[in-house]
Amino acid sequence: MTVLRFIVAALPQILVLLFLGGGLDLIGGFNQTDVGFSIFIILFLVTPFATFIFLIVETVKYQRLVKYNKGSGSLAWRNISIILFIEALAISLFILSTFRM
Repeated sequence: MTVLRFIVAALPQILVLLFLGGGLDLIGGFNQTDVGFSIFIILFLVTPFATFIFLIVETVKYQRLVKYNKGSGSLAWRNISIILFIEALAISLFILSTFRM
């Protein structure tokens, strides 16, 4: 579970770094290659889905914790998953708003 949390938390930041690094030409033209653009598109598509899956997993985990322990569980990871999902959607909308067709 820790690996999933680390990967999902890193995906939006990697997407932002790739977007800003390509826009400011800090990654040496990597964004102008086919591989760089493909990685950008894959991250753009995968990040919202991964954070949504993480949100579902953490919500189910919280509900099971409350159900079987007959008490209240910690809302920390569920709230973090909500924040990451909103962050991923905001980043995706920002990237879509900067495209020029």
